[in-house]
Amino acid sequence: MPVLIAEQGSALSGFTYDLVAADGAVVGELCFPDWAEARNARLKNPAPQRLRSSIDLRLSGTAYTIEFEYTRRGWANDTRFELMQGTTRLAAAEVVVPQGFLGRARLLITEPFGGELVRRSSLFKTRFELQRDGQTQGLIQEPQAFTTRRRLCAELPADVLPPVQGFLLFLVINLAFG
Repeated sequence: MPVLIAEQGSALSGFTYDLVAADGAVVGELCFPDWAEARNARLKNPAPQRLRSSIDLRLSGTAYTIEFEYTRRGWANDTRFELMQGTTRLAAAEVVVPQGFLGRARLLITEPFGGELVRRSSLFKTRFELQRDGQTQGLIQEPQAFTTRRRLCAELPADVLPPVQGFLLFLVINLAFG
């Protein structure tokens, strides 16, 4: 299984992650925005010249963006995320929050395949299993419980392309630590 690793760039900032191949070579970067703005946001970025509002993924010299919109508003919002290369959607997923105050959000992958990232975290380590048709196909996990910088390893099937792996890493970081 190919491995893509997301390493927090600095212990003091969780906004930038280096994307690293299994051999240790840095192959890209995942950058969270200063002001995340949904397509259907009620509150717009007050200073677009100063505050970056796009979620950027760069991998092997190619630039991608991750866009999102709210699909249901409530105490906690359901959200659809899309991995875009220009105007082409490469992947999509939805975070669905149960009604009420109890229950964990579900992370459903809708494109390029149907599946779910199922949380199997322990007290000190984050772990999500990629499930398709009820079968575990791969996982995204923290290899160590205590570190000064977050590090997540994606061990996913070869048919999950590297940009989609980066997108799935983003989804786990956003849901687990966001």
